[in-house]
Amino acid sequence: MKETPLTKHGISRRSFLGLGATAAVIAGAGLAGCSPAAKETGSASGGSASAGSAAASTGTASFLVAPDPIADSDIAETIDAEIVVVGAGISGISAVRSAVENGAKNIVVVEKGTTWQYRSNQVGCIGGKIQKDLGIEIDKNAVVAQLMKECGYRPNQRILNLWAENSGEAFDWFLAPSEGKYVVEAESDPYDGESMSVRKMHWPHPDTANVADDYYPIFDDCQICLPDNGPYIEAMVKICEDAGVTFMYSTFARQLVRPDNTGRVEGVIVEDMDGNYKRINASKAVLLATGDYASNLEMMEHYVPWAARFMSIFPNTDAKGEMTNTGDGQQMGMWIGAKMEDGPHAPMTHHLGGPLGVDAFLLTDVYGNRIMNEDVGGQPLQNQISRAPKKQVWQIFDSKWTEQIGYMDTGHGNVNWYVESGSEVPNGSYGKNAYISLENNEDGNTPGFTSYFEGANALGKTADSIAELAEQMGVDAATLQATIDRYNELAAKGHDDDFGKRADRLFPIEEGPFYAYPLTDTVILVNMGGLETDVDFNVLDTEDEPIEGLYAVGNTQGGRFLVDYPLPAPGISHGMAITHGMLVGRVLAGL
Repeated sequence: MKETPLTKHGISRRSFLGLGATAAVIAGAGLAGCSPAAKETGSASGGSASAGSAAASTGTASFLVAPDPIADSDIAETIDAEIVVVGAGISGISAVRSAVENGAKNIVVVEKGTTWQYRSNQVGCIGGKIQKDLGIEIDKNAVVAQLMKECGYRPNQRILNLWAENSGEAFDWFLAPSEGKYVVEAESDPYDGESMSVRKMHWPHPDTANVADDYYPIFDDCQICLPDNGPYIEAMVKICEDAGVTFMYSTFARQLVRPDNTGRVEGVIVEDMDGNYKRINASKAVLLATGDYASNLEMMEHYVPWAARFMSIFPNTDAKGEMTNTGDGQQMGMWIGAKMEDGPHAPMTHHLGGPLGVDAFLLTDVYGNRIMNEDVGGQPLQNQISRAPKKQVWQIFDSKWTEQIGYMDTGHGNVNWYVESGSEVPNGSYGKNAYISLENNEDGNTPGFTSYFEGANALGKTADSIAELAEQMGVDAATLQATIDRYNELAAKGHDDDFGKRADRLFPIEEGPFYAYPLTDTVILVNMGGLETDVDFNVLDTEDEPIEGLYAVGNTQGGRFLVDYPLPAPGISHGMAITHGMLVGRVLAGL
C-alpha cells in the first residue's frame, strides 16, 4: 500500500473513526454498541510518587496535585530558546509557522509523538477564496450567536469572534504553501484516494432541503482537504524547518518552570525516551498546544463524569504508543497557578446516526414509543440516546427513503443524495457521507445501504409488515403500530402536534419494506475544556490575571466550547486551531 500522510503516522482513513464498511455496519455510528475501553490516566509529571500519595490522603484528584519540582541536579542538559511550543499538532504548527513568518527566532517545538500530529480532513471557516468563488456568504454574527446559544452562553464570545473574523484569511493562509499541489473540486467529483483536493462539504444542497427553516441552523463553513490534513500541514512544517525551528520529537513535557509559582514562566522541563531530563529556557514565551484530555480517565471522571463511559477513539499516539490527548498542558498549567475554565466542559460525542445518518426519520425507544423531535444534529441526538431506556433508540423508515433524504438537513452526519452505484459515492469520506448507494463505495469508507441490513454483522431489521418488524426489533407490535399510526396521522395533517417537527421532514411510514436500525452510544474523539486565556491567548491565573510568558492555543485553550460540542459550524475545531494558531504566532513574534 502506498504510504500516505496518515499511514506514515500509523493510521488508516478507515480506522480513523472506526467506520470502515464492516465496522460501520457493526457499529451503526462510530463504533456504537462497543463496550467502553479503559482509558489510561495520563500525567505530565514524570511519575512523582509524592503527588499520588498526597492525592490519596486528601481525596483530591491526583492530577490536581502538583508533583515535586524536578531538581536542578537531575537536569542532564539545558537548552536556550526564545519561544518553546509544546505540541506539534495543527494549532502548534500553525503558531510556529506564523511566528517565523513574522520574524520570530530560536523556536523549539516539543512533541511526545515520533513526528508531528494531525487527524481528519475538515476545516471550518467564514469567508476565504473558495467560499467567495462559490458565492457563499455567511453572517459571522449569526454563526457566533448560534454557537453561544448551543453552548449555554458560557464561551468567551470574543475568543469565538477571533475565529469568525479571521478564519477566511487563515484558511487561505493554510492552503498557500500547497498552492499548485491541490485542485478545487466538487464534493461529488471522483477521487483517486491520494491526490490533494479541496472540496466544499455538503455542497450544493438539494433544492428540497430548505435549510433556511432549520431548527438547528448549520452554516456552509466547512471544507474537506483530501486526502486529509496531513500534506497541507507537512508543507507548513517544511516552512518551519527551513526557518531553523528545532523539533524535539519523542520528548515529553513534564513541568513548566515558574519559581515559587510567581512571576513569569521561564521555560519547560522535558524528558526524552531514555529518561533524561532537559530544561528548555524560554526567554519570551511558552505556548501550550498539547490538545485535550479525553484519553485521561481521571480528568474525564472529574470534569465530565457523565461522559467518562464513552470509548475514546483518538487516533494519535506518542512515542510510547499511548494516546496523546491526556491533558498534559492543562495539568502543567494548573500546577503553576493557571486557571482551568469552569464547566460543564464539552465532550465531542456527536452521533453519526444509522444507515441514513442523523436524517430526521422516526425515532422510538426500545419499547416502540416515539421520544423526540428527530430533526436535530448528532450531539442533541446523542444527548437523547444517553437518557433513553437502555441507551438505545430505533431509527425507522420505509421504502420511500430514497425520495425523502433530499428534504433532510445538510450538516455533519446527514445523508442527502441517493445514487444508483457505489462508484458514484465520493471516496475519501470520514464518517458519514452526504451520498449513499445500495452498495459500498470504492474505497470502503461509505458502507452501502444494504450492508446495514444484510450479512452476519448487520444490525438493521427489515420486514414487509410492521408486525414482522416489531418482532425482529423485540418490540410490542401493538405499541409500535400505534406509534406509527400516530406518526402517519401527523404527517397527513402536515403538523407535528406531539413534538413540533417541521412538516416537510415528517414522512409517513406506509410502503414496505420497512426498516429499523438501532442507535446506541457513540464514541468520544476529544473533550473540550482548557486553560482560561485572554484574547491574546495569554493564560490567566486563578485570580484572572495574565501569567507572563505562558500562552495556550487549540484544545488546551478554554473559553471556546462548553456544555455540548456545538454543530452549527462543521470543522470549527480545526478551523479554530489554524486561525488561533496564526493569530497567537503573531503575538509571540511581537514579544
